[in-house]
Amino acid sequence: MSARSNVRTLTMQPQQQPQYAQAVHQPVVMAQPTAMVAPVRHPPSAILAYVLWFFLGPFGIHHLYMGRGVGVWLLSLITLQGLGLWWLIDLFLIPSSCSKVRGGMVVMR
Repeated sequence: MSARSNVRTLTMQPQQQPQYAQAVHQPVVMAQPTAMVAPVRHPPSAILAYVLWFFLGPFGIHHLYMGRGVGVWLLSLITLQGLGLWWLIDLFLIPSSCSKVRGGMVVMR
């Protein structure tokens, strides 16, 4: 046999590339962590809160002024400020409640 008969000619055929559909890139909207924040025109004054606490303390009006919420106000109204106990404790809690206002925003829980 001749050397030429053992040699096979290989022809290169281009391979077919798989056809892919083009992906449509849409913007992904991620949910932002939410904190309920309410804008405040002015921060509550500790002096005015103390005046409300002293004169209208049994009715819990100072809770509404400081933004503690209607639930706290109703509880204080129903229990008459815990029969006076919470009225005295509020003497020490008023400054910290008024200082929760930072940068014109109040964080609502």
